[in-house]
Amino acid sequence: MRLLLAVSVIICSLASPGLALDRGYWVVIGNLPQDDIDPAAQSAIEARASKCGFEAFNDFSSKFGFKPGYIAFVLGAYATRAEANAVLGRVRRCVPDAYVKQGAYSGE
Repeated sequence: MRLLLAVSVIICSLASPGLALDRGYWVVIGNLPQDDIDPAAQSAIEARASKCGFEAFNDFSSKFGFKPGYIAFVLGAYATRAEANAVLGRVRRCVPDAYVKQGAYSGE
């Protein structure tokens, strides 16, 4: 019975990848005004995260439930604040002004 339950969980997670990762705690590593996207600024944000081994994801801040009007660059989502804080501690070596914010990504 346990094996059947484990297999069902794996199948469900493969059938809907990202479903469990669209809500939780995000590590925000940068924001840019959405009305004036500067490719150099975007590259700089991504490069800072990359130096610490992270690949940022970005989209309109309102899609995360954050204050609208920006493009948010994030890592996550993490299920718990503790997980997000652990990542925050590592990424702050390269992005000192990074912070954790709870939200739910509404996607495409």
